[in-house]
Amino acid sequence: MAKSYLASIQKDSGAMIFTIGDNDTFALWYAQEIEEKLEEVKYRNIGPFRGGRSVSSVGVVNDPLTYYMGTAGGGLWKTTNAGSKWFNISDDYFKTSSVGAIAVSESDSRIIYVGMGEHSPRGVTTSYGDGIYKSTDAGETWEHLGLDNTQQISRIIIHPDDNNIVYVAAQGAINGPTKERGVYKSIDGGKTWKNVLFVNELSGASEISIDINNPKVLYATMWEHQRLPWKVISGGEGSGVYKSTDGGENWFKIENGLPDELGKLAISVSRANSNKVYLLAESDTNKRLGGLFVSNNAGESWSRVSKFAELTSRAWYYIEVFADPNDENTVYVLSARAFRSIDGGKTWERIYSGHSDYHDLWINPNNSKNMIMSDDGGGEITFDNGSSWSSIDIMPTAQFYRVNVDNLFPYNLYGGQQDNSTVRIASIGSGGGISERDWSSTAGGESAFLAFDPDNPQLVMGGSYLGSVNIYDTKAKARKKVMIEPINYIGKASRDMKYRFNWNAPIIWSQHEPNTFYHAAQHLFKTKDLGKSWEIVSPDLTRDEDEKQGNGGGPYTNEAVGAENYGTISYVIESQHEPNTIYTGSDDGLVHITKDGGKTWNNITPKGLEETIINAIDISPHEKGTVYIATTRYKFNDKSPGLYKSTNYGKSWKEITGNIPYGAYTRVVREDEKRKGLLIAGTELGVYISFNDGKNWERFNLNMPVLAITDLMIRHDDLIVATQGRSFWILDDMGLIRQMDNSQETKLYQPENSTIGNWYSQLNSNYSDGTSTFTGVNPANGVVIYYNLSKDDIDKKITIKIFDKDNNLVREIDNQFDNEFITYNGGPSREPVLSSKSGINRFVWNARHKSLSGVPYAYIEGRFSGHKAIPGMYRMTLEVGEKVFTSNFEILKNPNFNVSDKDYAEFDKYTAHMEKNFNIMADYINSNKKLIDKLKDLLSDIEDSTIKNDGQILLNKMDSWDKKMMQRKSLAYDDVENFPNKFLADYLFILDEIKGDIPNVSEGILKSLESLDKKWDSLKEEIDNINENDIPNFNNELWKSGVGALN
Repeated sequence: MAKSYLASIQKDSGAMIFTIGDNDTFALWYAQEIEEKLEEVKYRNIGPFRGGRSVSSVGVVNDPLTYYMGTAGGGLWKTTNAGSKWFNISDDYFKTSSVGAIAVSESDSRIIYVGMGEHSPRGVTTSYGDGIYKSTDAGETWEHLGLDNTQQISRIIIHPDDNNIVYVAAQGAINGPTKERGVYKSIDGGKTWKNVLFVNELSGASEISIDINNPKVLYATMWEHQRLPWKVISGGEGSGVYKSTDGGENWFKIENGLPDELGKLAISVSRANSNKVYLLAESDTNKRLGGLFVSNNAGESWSRVSKFAELTSRAWYYIEVFADPNDENTVYVLSARAFRSIDGGKTWERIYSGHSDYHDLWINPNNSKNMIMSDDGGGEITFDNGSSWSSIDIMPTAQFYRVNVDNLFPYNLYGGQQDNSTVRIASIGSGGGISERDWSSTAGGESAFLAFDPDNPQLVMGGSYLGSVNIYDTKAKARKKVMIEPINYIGKASRDMKYRFNWNAPIIWSQHEPNTFYHAAQHLFKTKDLGKSWEIVSPDLTRDEDEKQGNGGGPYTNEAVGAENYGTISYVIESQHEPNTIYTGSDDGLVHITKDGGKTWNNITPKGLEETIINAIDISPHEKGTVYIATTRYKFNDKSPGLYKSTNYGKSWKEITGNIPYGAYTRVVREDEKRKGLLIAGTELGVYISFNDGKNWERFNLNMPVLAITDLMIRHDDLIVATQGRSFWILDDMGLIRQMDNSQETKLYQPENSTIGNWYSQLNSNYSDGTSTFTGVNPANGVVIYYNLSKDDIDKKITIKIFDKDNNLVREIDNQFDNEFITYNGGPSREPVLSSKSGINRFVWNARHKSLSGVPYAYIEGRFSGHKAIPGMYRMTLEVGEKVFTSNFEILKNPNFNVSDKDYAEFDKYTAHMEKNFNIMADYINSNKKLIDKLKDLLSDIEDSTIKNDGQILLNKMDSWDKKMMQRKSLAYDDVENFPNKFLADYLFILDEIKGDIPNVSEGILKSLESLDKKWDSLKEEIDNINENDIPNFNNELWKSGVGALN
């Protein structure tokens, strides 16, 4: 029997108290130590910034710039500039990530209600919700208001005159019967709820509409539905149309003129005419009984005005109707396409936007040309009646099924985005972030596994639903179709398919055989010639149950695009240790192994394992016979996590789910490449980590919000995360995570090696939250240093010193704030200061030598940062009081830079020479300027004409030298165009020329440097003569006259 749905989670005295639907409770002792300890460690969201599905969006009456968008897996977003920029407002508050409905009070726009759990119930990428959230400050803060077990909410209505009266259309659980469905009402602002309309445990409210002119009148549609793993059921006795005339306290059916067979329904009452009500109804598709119905007498009777098939096709996913608030004859219907009728539904025009697959529409009651529409690409805003729409390519809300990576630098992530193309995206972007220029489409389609030689990923094999496969040539930018046996499976029952492919059918590249790939349906296929030919290398590796291989939809509408195919292989992995050893997992719960390349297979399914999806398999990097599987039973309405381990090729298994809570059902588990027993699991509620091979687990989301995790990889010392609603994330700090223990003592962690690069990253500071507004976040550029401080050491002086291989000091940083540092326009940045808090501290050495000295207050165009340390071995010391800790690391060459060791050595030699000279010049200039200012003050008080004249001559000499060195009229950026540069600026210009992204000590640079160095010799001789002769001589005059010396 499936466990009942998780009702609530609360924390009490170090325990997590779980309340289950039957009101049973249990406590799970937990530790948040790892997340608290790693407060400085951040995942980074890399994008792509290409919107994912939204099924709910709403505008704000009387504020045409503000809108809210609920995403299917990425939380709640807000814009205050009509979609030019969106920002998340739910991450710190919501406990689940899927938003099903949003309502903003028309009388007080600060009041917002949000219902969790999207109402377009896909079989693969639909997450459950945890009830209702409310904000009274326009989304700044949120309060959870219960209805935890409703799971999917389709609509919220706020009474137009009383914000405390709220109606919720609870669609209910997708995959099984529950009591928490129907229409709920609150009269106290959500503090308490009453279920005012309930039909049965499989029927939920798909829509609710209020008569704005008489708010006691409400209309609701009930929908009987269920998703079995092999079929979507849409319709039955529980589907129906209801009306209330007493504010929702009592309901009665209004079905006069409607078909007897009813599936999914939606309803909308016109604001312009309360008697006109539109109803969109799914019915028997074979008989074409569905369509758009209209009532002109407030629901007493209905007549069909349109049987246009596109209005009700794929009913379970769409069925959305909206009456224009200002014109009773204008009505909108959303489906795979969006349609509008201006004659009450008789004829239709298509509305074009930036995406397709539409799920919600809000029409401004003050201006019908202003709308926001939700679709599989996000929320789109229009002010011109749909002629143009705001961009959806500025939101990192993509839903990805899987992730794979190559071994290039920077490495690329590959994945299929739900209802979009596949993506190949760089882990590091050029410039300041990862933008559209850093990613492109690749092989396959939305549901693809992607496979390639990671060392040479020119050819990428990718799949799509129903067995489609192609190879994308990254260099030629062209595709070749290599489907195993081209058969059009659309519309067929799965028992009539020769091959039953999973929606997310596995494809892998062989690590042991060249040009070899594996693909799977119910059988495993193999190609050795890049898809020209395929051979079957396994029997049916599923349960192959005929009763689960019928039509994918019913009773009124079929669904046959592959998501309901069942009895399919869902995962394939080849052993990295042994050729010919392959594991498969099926979506109906079987695990198989072959050790001879497919000649023989053994069923190694864990004993007693219930029917389940084998969603991921991982072979231990440390022991060839150790294997892990991640299972999930959410399609059986069971949200239990399920992780298992075998140490003998699957002959026996041990469950290692441990303390991962119910509701966090598991999709993937990976063992770390370097630390044995370090496991990371991806679940519906985020990431979990175990340091003891699954005996205990800790939440490991860190700064990443609650998200459904679909896949994980540990590569390149990074944790790579695919999510179901917030694109890809990367944790760059697996080197640190591997060193975690229970010690609280002061220590220096071994840093990861760093690669020379030219990108910018906000993660070079500790103030970033790992996200950005329009681009993905780059990793820190430099050496990321972590050190732990005990409570006894936080008040001591802390110093980090970096030495090169010859023991030369490269950089020194401490925790002492320089109060004498002068900040001015065009000058150097303040030297960084180490943090000294108890616990783990983070510092990013940007791999540069110390910054150049400044020369206040003149603006000099150029970079004062020191030159980059060259590739090689380095030693680091951490000095904490009298304690000294040492570690070694390497700065690696960038493989994309064609720079030899000799070139780097020459670069280091000349930049070090010039920086040394520059600092000497700056010291001379600053000292001379202080003496000039002092001499000016001194001369103003001297009455002796001879001394005053001699002092003026000296002052002129010093000032003349200063003018040769500095342009002090230049005080701002554009001043460099108004006044000629002087020697110091010319010297810095040459230094900048050497310090390009790719070091270059050219012949021209050396010629210029030789000339400037000769000129400096002359200038230095001039100032030395002033300092060593002229100033002492003038000082003697001052002493003789009884005046104090100049210096």
